[in-house]
Amino acid sequence: MLKLLVLEGNSLAGRRRWAEVAGQSPSESYADVLRALAPDAEVDIATPADAGAALPQPIEAYQGIVITGSALNIYQREPEALRQIELVRAIFAQGVPMFGSCWGLQLATVAAGGEVSLNPAGREVGFARKVVLTEAGRGHPLHAARNEVFDAPAIHSDIVTRLPSDTTVTARNAMSEVQAAEIRSGRGRFWGVQYHPEFSLQDVAWVIRRLGQPLLEEGFFADMAELERYATDLAALHHDRARRDLVWRLGLDQDVTNDALRQAEISNWIASLARR
Repeated sequence: MLKLLVLEGNSLAGRRRWAEVAGQSPSESYADVLRALAPDAEVDIATPADAGAALPQPIEAYQGIVITGSALNIYQREPEALRQIELVRAIFAQGVPMFGSCWGLQLATVAAGGEVSLNPAGREVGFARKVVLTEAGRGHPLHAARNEVFDAPAIHSDIVTRLPSDTTVTARNAMSEVQAAEIRSGRGRFWGVQYHPEFSLQDVAWVIRRLGQPLLEEGFFADMAELERYATDLAALHHDRARRDLVWRLGLDQDVTNDALRQAEISNWIASLARR
């Protein structure tokens, strides 16, 4: 049986804020995605941002480890982040394959010797548009089934600004030169993306609502009513993918509305575990 571990990137406060709108923590929803893609897998959850938190089983008990997004900023080097950096370094040393979304990519980058900073171009909200596979990415198994250019759910203000020594960038766009990468360190291999393939359209709607006022201040919406209409459209499309009016109005296509395409990187990573 495939044994997977999901590492929650958020602090307790961050988990509670997300659960208030989504009904569960990011790690719980990510675990649900993994169980849907790998029905026979056993999936555990850990909260390494918490002081004194322990893994359900030793690192070597798992065939793969997934890292969620997070509201933390890794360059602030808060205790909640430092604990996770040390854990990821230990996983690299142990050689268990990892996959990470958004914070997961940033965490693996810093653990392997790279750097992450606030994006001078600002926040990427809702969807990462026109993500382009690099030459290496076009042949990389991480992106099997992806078009050469695609959109993906995304929400982040931070980006990778210095790569670890053994890194292959597999995708980029105008907002970030590192939208996806493979990082090798110690005995380990990490595949990660700056976007969120695990997010449904409902998840994106929840993110928009949770951020709220800062998105108005940053110019993404004229007022709260416009923000609410956008979130309502996303939630409606989540429940009815046949709404061509919403697909057109939101500027989306199969990259996002088709579950298999949207989750391609996660599926490809799971498939890579079976080949080891």
